[in-house]
Amino acid sequence: MTKNNPGLYDCYQSAAPDEPLFVLLGRDLYAAHLVRVWADLREEDGEDPKKVAEARLCADKMDEWARKLGKTPIEHRARRL
Repeated sequence: MTKNNPGLYDCYQSAAPDEPLFVLLGRDLYAAHLVRVWADLREEDGEDPKKVAEARLCADKMDEWARKLGKTPIEHRARRL
């Protein structure tokens, strides 16, 4: 979940060589919101609940990081289908 302390489901380590990826940083005001949207979608698709929980915990930590920098993260609104 951090550079020095990756989570159990660390995508960077599990990416195939040359596999495209996109990194969101805790300082980005949209990062936590986007991670939560991803978690909501994956949960709807039946993803492993532990993986979804780790993503949501990461989003919480991203919010904390942004606030520590004096920023106000974008509020997450649960998806409505």
